[in-house]
Amino acid sequence: MKKKIISYAIPIVIGMALGLGITWLSGSNAHEHSDSSTMHDVASILIMLVALFIAAYLQIILHEAGHLVCGLASSYRFVSFRVGSFTLIKSNGKLQLKRFKLAGTGGQCLMAPPSDVQPVDIPTIFYNAGGVLMNLATATLALVLLLTCKNSMPLWLIYFLGSTVVIGYALALLNGLPLKIGGVANDGHNMLHLGKNKMSVKGFYSQLVINEKMQNGERMSLMPEELFDLGGEIDYSDALQANVELMRIGRMLDQGHIDQAHTMLKEVITFHGHEMLPLLRFEAQSELIFTSLATGDIEQAMKLTGDKQLMSYITRHARVMTSKQRILMAKALILDGNRDEAQRMFDQVIARRNSYLMQGEVESDIELMMQLLNNENIKEITQKTTN
Repeated sequence: MKKKIISYAIPIVIGMALGLGITWLSGSNAHEHSDSSTMHDVASILIMLVALFIAAYLQIILHEAGHLVCGLASSYRFVSFRVGSFTLIKSNGKLQLKRFKLAGTGGQCLMAPPSDVQPVDIPTIFYNAGGVLMNLATATLALVLLLTCKNSMPLWLIYFLGSTVVIGYALALLNGLPLKIGGVANDGHNMLHLGKNKMSVKGFYSQLVINEKMQNGERMSLMPEELFDLGGEIDYSDALQANVELMRIGRMLDQGHIDQAHTMLKEVITFHGHEMLPLLRFEAQSELIFTSLATGDIEQAMKLTGDKQLMSYITRHARVMTSKQRILMAKALILDGNRDEAQRMFDQVIARRNSYLMQGEVESDIELMMQLLNNENIKEITQKTTN
């Protein structure tokens, strides 16, 4: 309970400091550029808001750039760099711009770990610290410029630098102090945790390697089994470990072991769903919808598809993830009995197959969708459901 109170209180305190800091740094220094009444007019407020927005967006970009720089310095390889939904990826040696969005994240820098180091020995601290270091460095530079050159600056630049100072330090605190905010571990927590837990380091390694391979078009069914085995009992409250376990189940699905994947997903959600990060719980429940429909467990499928929050999650991500299109297609085909809509969804994925981020996942999902559409047993399940 104490940790939860702290994790909620710190962002609130930082938010209050953000407002006060920007007002003080920008407003007090701006008196030299305009009379006091001007500070309160609409134009001045708009300038401040625009400066605040630009500074915040730049600090997010710089945070991810910090991970990139420190990752490269630690012998990691570039995989992708995302701000908002715009993602620059390196696929098979070529840079491409694609669209991808993951709930709860404003940006992300993914890299592949050094190939000449054992999984449990990969460097993690400098890579994870990169974003915090970049926020601190740029905020400090903005502060120095503001304090030394303010007399020769235009008003908009004062606002921008003031926003950069406060937002930069705020992001550094939010990401540097070891916290879980909304269940998501920040950089500081990862630095501390990875220094103590070898299974989590292996999970961190496996995720990065699997992501790189899938982005380059390799399916999980063809990847080495050891990537999906952390060598011990999974701590489902640890997102790094839990995600690799879900990837292991996804590998079973890609290998065609749908019944086995269905059984494991039910066990994970029943016994460990309450421990999992909400995002990962949604992922597990999403796949359970698919395996329930594919195996004829209609009661389970209807229960899950009746969860509005879960279905909203699936629908939001269907634009950028073929796995969510696959689930919606299965629902349309089996629960709704709408083969034409299911075929339309399949055709849409085929038409856009090269635009998706994880090409290995795309190939797997297309095959699973084809199997559903052509499976005679599925046709029988569909007839029973709609009658």
